[in-house]
Amino acid sequence: MTTDALRRATLTLLAHLDATGQREMEIEEDFYWNVPADQRYDPYEKPEALTLGQLSDDGSEIQRILAGEREPTGLAMVWLATILRRVGEKSRE
Repeated sequence: MTTDALRRATLTLLAHLDATGQREMEIEEDFYWNVPADQRYDPYEKPEALTLGQLSDDGSEIQRILAGEREPTGLAMVWLATILRRVGEKSRE
């Protein structure tokens, strides 16, 4: 998967939300369960070390990057992914 393909997919999906009148979504939930990466991709073992993540913290860090208050990093994609996951779960179509 290339960054170009990811960019095009993201823009296409966001355009779909815009076209279907879903420009803004209220995300009321805040905390979520997180499976650590070393356990997330092992389908043969049940995860045992769940941690809590927080959508409001993830969103704050993304906003800091957008405002130039924090340098972008690859790890920040994880924060964006949690927000996009919840938007996808709440979308109507």
